[in-house]
Amino acid sequence: MNKGMGSSVGTFGELAQGERDGQPFLFTLPVPIKSRAVFVPDGLQGVRSHQSHKKKAVQAAELALERLRKNTGGMLYLSSQIPVGKGMASSSADMTAAVRAVAASFGTSLPGADIAKIAAAIEPTDGVMYEGINAINQQTGELLHAYPNVPELFLLGYDSGGRLNTQRYYRMKRSYSPAEKADMKQLFDELHQGLLSGDQAAILSAATKSAALNDRLLSKPFFDLFADLAATFGCGVIAGHSGTVIGLLFSKSDPRFLEKKEQAERIIEQKTKWQPVFSASVSGPSVAFGPKKAGLHQL
Repeated sequence: MNKGMGSSVGTFGELAQGERDGQPFLFTLPVPIKSRAVFVPDGLQGVRSHQSHKKKAVQAAELALERLRKNTGGMLYLSSQIPVGKGMASSSADMTAAVRAVAASFGTSLPGADIAKIAAAIEPTDGVMYEGINAINQQTGELLHAYPNVPELFLLGYDSGGRLNTQRYYRMKRSYSPAEKADMKQLFDELHQGLLSGDQAAILSAATKSAALNDRLLSKPFFDLFADLAATFGCGVIAGHSGTVIGLLFSKSDPRFLEKKEQAERIIEQKTKWQPVFSASVSGPSVAFGPKKAGLHQL
């Protein structure tokens, strides 16, 4: 038994979230900020951590030991760049990093599907344990689709303030209406086809529709401003469906991308006094999932 290390990226809200044919779905938007974990097996019983608030990661580590059939406990150490309660998959990333660290300490690894099942057994999960942008059933962790060749997109992201308890939100969340379910089924198909074909207009449109649907359930300050800017500049609205973040998603193939991004940033500052907390590419070949490329400011 040796010290094992694991890590996971976070997200910035979701490209889309909802329900289709009675089953929940979530399209991830991974961003290059990370949670890291170190696990040190010690032969004692149970996983322990000096960070008492990291109970979900500790539970995930214990479930990983069960899955690996290892009769030991150990110490779990966690560090993270991902803010809590913002809709950036901080818990999912911590759990994924913890499971990967446990497996690494025994010289092995667990596939994304196994990590997702562990995470979903604790709470609804994001898809950070799978590669890149993907669609998952957040209740079970099942991978619905993977999208390895998404065109290059740029995120200008903001925090609307406060923190959200994800577990409490899911307990209190009301059911979708028949009209909302119909809209979600349509946007699922639109986003799925857009991601497969590289149709950036379809991707941005579907993200905006999902953010607008979610705003009926969890409203964001200045949502209408972001929706108006998306319509004006031909970009998309991205939002934390169970968090506080909101932003604009741009196509980097647009020849006026930089001009539009700078204009939008100036207008948002004038209207809200907000400064961006994230400004970086989130898909495409130029993305480097490491801390120096993250562009994340203090939340």
